[in-house]
Amino acid sequence: MIPLLNPILPFTERETPSSYVARLARLYTSTPRDFCSDLGMRWPHICSAHLDQLATLSLLTRVPLNTLEQGAARLIGPCRYLVGLSSATNGTLRRATIRICPRCIVEAMEASGPESAFQLLEWLVLPIRTCAKHAVPLLQLPNASHAHLTYDVIEQVARHRDLILEAAQVAKTRGRSSFETYLSRRIKNGVCGDWLDSLDLTHLHQAALTLGMTLAMDRGVSRSDLDFDQERTAMSAGFEFLKNGPETLKSELERARRRSSSRRSYFTTDMGEFYTWLKETEEDPATAVLRACVQDFVRENYPLQTGAKVLGTEISAPKLITLERARELHGVGEVRVRGILAHLRGKNARDLSYMKDVSHEDLAAVLDFWSGLQNIKSTAVQLNIHPVQVKALIRQNVLEAYRFGTSLRYVPTSSVQDLLTRLAGLRIASRARHRVPLSEYSRQSGVALARVVADWAADRLTGVWRDPDVEGLAGILIDCAEILEKSERVFSGDLSLLDTAARLRISVGSIRLLRDGGYLKQIKVRNPDTQHYRFYITEESIQIFEKSYVTLGQMAEQFEIAAIHLGPALDRREVETIPCDAGFVRAYPKETRDVARKLTMGRVERQSKLSASTTA
Repeated sequence: MIPLLNPILPFTERETPSSYVARLARLYTSTPRDFCSDLGMRWPHICSAHLDQLATLSLLTRVPLNTLEQGAARLIGPCRYLVGLSSATNGTLRRATIRICPRCIVEAMEASGPESAFQLLEWLVLPIRTCAKHAVPLLQLPNASHAHLTYDVIEQVARHRDLILEAAQVAKTRGRSSFETYLSRRIKNGVCGDWLDSLDLTHLHQAALTLGMTLAMDRGVSRSDLDFDQERTAMSAGFEFLKNGPETLKSELERARRRSSSRRSYFTTDMGEFYTWLKETEEDPATAVLRACVQDFVRENYPLQTGAKVLGTEISAPKLITLERARELHGVGEVRVRGILAHLRGKNARDLSYMKDVSHEDLAAVLDFWSGLQNIKSTAVQLNIHPVQVKALIRQNVLEAYRFGTSLRYVPTSSVQDLLTRLAGLRIASRARHRVPLSEYSRQSGVALARVVADWAADRLTGVWRDPDVEGLAGILIDCAEILEKSERVFSGDLSLLDTAARLRISVGSIRLLRDGGYLKQIKVRNPDTQHYRFYITEESIQIFEKSYVTLGQMAEQFEIAAIHLGPALDRREVETIPCDAGFVRAYPKETRDVARKLTMGRVERQSKLSASTTA
């Protein structure tokens, strides 16, 4: 069948019907309006892609109707258009404009003359910024005085010929983004069989742009602040996050959540423009899949109150609770929750330092574990010993203990109960001359109480009983015949006044005098286990003291002579103690050791002579 219109021009794939009619009109040296009127069509209706007009044009030119429709932008609702096999609103489609690739137009005019200029449908879609063939930026020509004049692509190209030629020369190749390629495919083929199929071109445009702004740009940047390159970059980045599916989107949203610099992050702030756009579409069924993905992410990663609404949907079972709220409800602080959770997961507490919320499931596990712990003080009361001795039992591995991000230590109740159960299994006896309490045995033998308990717990002591009238470990009775090797105390760090006295072999009163006299430095430190402040003598001041001075007790221990005998002997030699304004202290310059050594040697010689004469 020969077309009614002859000759005709070849139809460019996905060319707009108004562009094709404008070219045909020039072929017949007419205007588009007159050309349409002469053939029983109406130019405004061709521009609006009315189906009856496209059917007439198809009949006249033998171009298939569906081919004409694929290049048309037909109004299908208020501000909504069918764009090829997809759809868009006028926020994404600019139908009444001429937007072209300058190099495509120049090539066409050089090959076939001025009447060969054309307008492709996809060039009118705003998020498509570059030509698929030349990968250069598209050029939007100034609008004519009337919309229907603007549709005449041949007239507009002729009017702005110089602008087009210049743009074709200076245009730089930018490359075609995957987002632009995807939009072209949607216009040509419709849905692509992915999770974004329910979204039209406008949804895709806004989703990619706002998501890219949220994830790839600084906060506080608005759309009006973006230039050509920034907006294109944002759309490309946003689409890359979207195209790989819901899990990729969630992981990127999680990255944005962790990027928040505020102590308490909110999903509306973290998702910025992207959430704002989704909020505007919460009544639109087309975005339901995308909203469901975001709602699920918010429920999984942000603390919510029961009944809170996210994007129009009520969240009935929030997964997370804030650490602050957990503290208010259960009395377990943030650091402790992180520490216990890290312990349960086998991680370092620092690995969870970023955590501001906790799942109800994890919180239940934390509270269950926490309920089985007790502090040092309550453990000491239960075992009827001093808190310092509880710490010693921990060091001896008799008791378990945990730290959760702080210096505070907590003992499992089960560990204490195991020790008490073992204690309850001892033979019952009463105190006797050969059977003394634990504390007394420790003092007489010179072996630390914790060491004695550790040896008993390890079955290295057999002569052990229990006094039923005394609670806890204090009720242990030990056979005096039991012999344990003495353990030397190792002093390190800042020491309490009592430990300093033990290290320097001098009384606590003398330590106070040395402190007040300026020889030792005292600091006030809070005990992390009891939260009470205690005084300590600094390790540095002790070391400085020992470099220059020696106490009577240290010399007596070194030379194996009783201090009660060495002191008067030094006095008879008129050896002076160090000057101390706070009071008299048996501390001497370090060279006094030589005097003490001579005294000791003389004493040994006298004892030897006395022994020899007695024998004779």
